[in-house]
Amino acid sequence: MGTHQITSIQRAETLLFTLFEAAGDGCHYVTVAAGAATAAVVPFHNAGNKTYLGGGDDMDDTVITTSYALDGDVTGVVLRTSEEDGSSRVWGWRLTADTTTPLTAEELRIAYSTNALTGERLPPIPGQRFELAPCLNLH
Repeated sequence: MGTHQITSIQRAETLLFTLFEAAGDGCHYVTVAAGAATAAVVPFHNAGNKTYLGGGDDMDDTVITTSYALDGDVTGVVLRTSEEDGSSRVWGWRLTADTTTPLTAEELRIAYSTNALTGERLPPIPGQRFELAPCLNLH
């Protein structure tokens, strides 16, 4: 029996489509980062069963950019949803290989209130609501 090796492009595509589905209707931003050096930010809008990429981005380019950000051993993923009242809902996951682990609201709050370079505390962002992310199945 051979081992099926998933490519970084397939992994990025699966992750993005899973996030598009989990996000629901509205305006969203996905940030995928493996360390401070490599990150992809994907703005998108869901309306019913359609997803529209922000900024006129092409899906192929978005998948390729996201695949670069998935190159690390451990990758962080954040999905921020803009609410109609101006607030934001934030979900996050830790990715290792093809496993996603939802981050708790407290883990997200700590990450958003700490400067990654200096470790100093940052002021809270008004209107930002951190929630336990749903489980994602990337298979």
